[in-house]
Amino acid sequence: MDNLPPPLILEILSRLADSSDLARCRLTCNTLNSLSYEITSINLICSFDRYTKSRSSPSASLITPFKSIVDNLIPKLSCLESISIGVDNVMQELSYDDCDDDSDDFYLTDVDFVSCWLPAVAEGLKSLSFCDFWVQSCWRRSLVLSFISRNCKSIPFLIFRSREPLDSHLGASLKIVAPIHAKGS
Repeated sequence: MDNLPPPLILEILSRLADSSDLARCRLTCNTLNSLSYEITSINLICSFDRYTKSRSSPSASLITPFKSIVDNLIPKLSCLESISIGVDNVMQELSYDDCDDDSDDFYLTDVDFVSCWLPAVAEGLKSLSFCDFWVQSCWRRSLVLSFISRNCKSIPFLIFRSREPLDSHLGASLKIVAPIHAKGS
């Protein structure tokens, strides 16, 4: 591993599909550990397994909350250009009938949550993607767009995905592919 050029290692680490894979790579050697903080892209997806374990009494206290992982990791990654944060597809298919969940631990477009990590990486960010847990987010109002607009002055790609259509003309996703700033802001 020490013979590979650092740019190649960074490219490999930036392409990992899940942050848990990045965490495993960090443990293998000092080179991967030190280079992992220079990745340009990260995909933080909460698995259904993590969700169910966080809800079961015996294991709940052993599971690090997903938002804590994001809060602790992203500010340490000073070279980030692309961030994708969300829940896996199985969680997107859940409805209120499937789970009684009034908590907000997977409400990922909560301004209080985003404000913990976004300012640390906003300057270099080129792409930001959110996929909220619909059961927790569908009934909450989020002011995250204005917060992102104030902090990310040159972000060209912003993607929000949800299970239910945000607008009958938009379908199930909102994708903003132009700067999200009003003139004069």
